[in-house]
Amino acid sequence: MVALWPAAVRDMAFGPSHGFTPWEAGLRLLSSAVMPAPDSLIPIALVDDQSLACAVVASLDGAGLGGNVVRWHLASVPLAEQGRLLDVDPYLYLESLAQELAARDAGYRLMTDKIFPDYDTKYLSEGRKPRAFATRPVRLACQNVVAGLAAFAHDSAFDGLSVAAWQTCELSHVATHEANRAMTALLLCEAFQSGGTMEIRFDRSDYGPHPEGRVPASLRRYARTVGVWLSDGDGADAYITPAEARDLFLAVTPMPADLRDRVDAAVEQAHSSPERLCYTLMSQTWREIELDFLLAVSARAHSILVGGAEVEDRGARQAESDVARSAVMLGMFYRRLDSKDAATGDGTGVRVLEDNRHGVTWRVEPTKGAVTFSGVPRLPVPWLPPGSGLTARDGRLTVLPRAFASEELVTQVRHLEAEGTDALVVMPADSETAILATAGVTVATCPDRLGEIDLTVEARLTRARVARA
Repeated sequence: MVALWPAAVRDMAFGPSHGFTPWEAGLRLLSSAVMPAPDSLIPIALVDDQSLACAVVASLDGAGLGGNVVRWHLASVPLAEQGRLLDVDPYLYLESLAQELAARDAGYRLMTDKIFPDYDTKYLSEGRKPRAFATRPVRLACQNVVAGLAAFAHDSAFDGLSVAAWQTCELSHVATHEANRAMTALLLCEAFQSGGTMEIRFDRSDYGPHPEGRVPASLRRYARTVGVWLSDGDGADAYITPAEARDLFLAVTPMPADLRDRVDAAVEQAHSSPERLCYTLMSQTWREIELDFLLAVSARAHSILVGGAEVEDRGARQAESDVARSAVMLGMFYRRLDSKDAATGDGTGVRVLEDNRHGVTWRVEPTKGAVTFSGVPRLPVPWLPPGSGLTARDGRLTVLPRAFASEELVTQVRHLEAEGTDALVVMPADSETAILATAGVTVATCPDRLGEIDLTVEARLTRARVARA
């Protein structure tokens, strides 16, 4: 099998025979890395001119990640990006490279000579919007460097997505597998939007089968790193089944640990489908903290995620509106709390919009309808009256987002205070807060009025209703 690998793979790989680059060359490169590599790493191939694929040798006691393939950068990179997982087996990694490189030129020519020109002629030049069944090209780039190309369309013959082309690559200035992750997310979101079964086929399209004739090697390689083994062999290696697509969607959608537990519970209890929850996050219909709050505090979260109750059901509609309003305000407050951007100006006249997060985390307390933030900077808490001087004690802050004030809300705040927790209430700009002011409850006033928040809620419910074709 090794002898059948393309010369390009043997040129990239390090080994003792079969025309490979000598192992000594790989060891010399690894020793030149700015960050010294552990002794447990053995170079097996070049990833690019700035990084190596290395096999991990397990220690004698079985500890560590023996057998995995990781990426070791030769230049200086953030510590978190060093040693990221490339694959789970050295042979599978090199075999996937061979399959990928053997079809790369054909795939590139298919995109540049056929798919892009056809799309330009039929749609771009005429200002037309393509329908779901039209093959649509995707170009993924970072800093003007193309990291991936793909083309797909909905196929009513099997009610799924057909993929004509898929190519990705590792870039020295992009995180490991990030092109695969982003392209996989786009592919799965499209499969959901198209309204099909989530089946994805690579053996049929308007342009014939995918050049590799199977699920692309880079996609299978990435899926293995997130714990999903796609069908391979026995005639099933040219498509992704609906069950595999759902598992992959869950794996590639970033979520905090608590939110992932709630998503898993919602799926297990059949309240929501995994693809609906993942698409909700990927499309930012509801953001992470908002979805976490909805799932934690409301028994009607599943209804909200599909567009809400019918307007005739006033009781259910009102219950959903209240929790949705709170979620919207919570999301706004969190983004303001976590942002470093001094939108009001700090006297320098300069606004920095990159890396502008403090890294604030949250934990939803379902029984209290409260959210506790951690890692809050020692700065004035947003949305409070000027001169309030309130700051987060020990970097922690507890808030209760509510649309309306009530005696029950005052009681909830008193219970938190009795536990030693400083809590504040987040409310719309036009809310009646006299009852809270009389009780001495601190109120953070959202910049939006209730009517404006309701417009935001309705827009999100509408987006959820029409998300699936």
